[in-house]
Amino acid sequence: MNIPSLPLPVWRALYDKANAFREIACWKWMSDADVFGVQNPNNDEIGYCCVLGEMGEVFGLVVYLGGEGLEIHNKIQSGRLHPDSAELRYGQKCLTLRFSNRGDLDKTELATAKKLGYNFKGRNVWPQFRSMRPGYCPWHLTENEANFLTECLEQARLVAVRLKDRTLRLDPPKKNHYLVRVPRRDTSVGSADRTSNTATAEPSSPGARGMTFPDVAPIDLCWRDEWRPTAPLRRITLPTYPIDDVRLRRIKNTCHGGDGIWEIDAFYTPSPIAGEDRPYFPYAFLCVDHDSGMILDTTLAEPSKWPSDFPNALLKIFESTHILPSTLWLGNGPLVELIEPLANRLGIEVMAAKKLPSLADAKRELLKFFNRQS
Repeated sequence: MNIPSLPLPVWRALYDKANAFREIACWKWMSDADVFGVQNPNNDEIGYCCVLGEMGEVFGLVVYLGGEGLEIHNKIQSGRLHPDSAELRYGQKCLTLRFSNRGDLDKTELATAKKLGYNFKGRNVWPQFRSMRPGYCPWHLTENEANFLTECLEQARLVAVRLKDRTLRLDPPKKNHYLVRVPRRDTSVGSADRTSNTATAEPSSPGARGMTFPDVAPIDLCWRDEWRPTAPLRRITLPTYPIDDVRLRRIKNTCHGGDGIWEIDAFYTPSPIAGEDRPYFPYAFLCVDHDSGMILDTTLAEPSKWPSDFPNALLKIFESTHILPSTLWLGNGPLVELIEPLANRLGIEVMAAKKLPSLADAKRELLKFFNRQS
């Protein structure tokens, strides 16, 4: 498992902006309901910024990435997600800065701070940076993530100062619109963009200088305000599972068809595993016989690999039991999309089910086992 190695200048820019953000203590006049966006200069994705610290417990900045990240934040604000929610634990897509105590940092973080000459004194003053992706444990930043978080911290500081001075308001002109700080790719730094709905334009932070864009020479950035609708949710497109016709014919010839129902679901498990790039929460495939409640199979997969692992797991159940059920009840939307083509080739009916009574008991016991291991 590799911890990303970042050049020292990238770390220095990130720490400098984090310290500047901490010094203004904008959580004294901002709440976690004050959300604004920053457009990533490299890929145009919107990071929705939320200041932490209003309650005096956790201080820092969260940058929710895209519409998916923002949806999690909105669910938290509305109370639809409780602190123990699986979606909250496993589904977040964001970058975070939290000001922690020295004992909360690992050896890598302490070594980086030492190289930069930092030795912070007091509580809640040590910057700790994390990347959160659905299904994966909070982990160290990649270089691209560090560069974007550096820019978000600078833009958050500028927005916070304007809010304090009452030269800026976050009240949207339309429902579901957010103020977004948009970079202008222009060599004339500091000039106002008169062709857009511009409130201000400022030169970018030093950390942004030298950032590159495809087919564009390194330039300075200046930033402007735009009111934009919420970034759309990206539909997850599952990879097509290659169907082995020879294997399917063999299964049809060796398996007995029946009237039985199998219940299948997929969910995250709480005991992290060390992956190649970062630790992850295994995604579990669970198949249970509806009538007997017997567990037919449990398969664990890395979050990025389950679309290929789970169809193969189902075929292995057919091969080991020599049974083809008449119906599969699937409790996970993407599972229907993934399994249905395979089931149709075998003459098995597929149904999306809101309740899986037999599987629910097995899932509960399985999660209890994993909780004891974590």
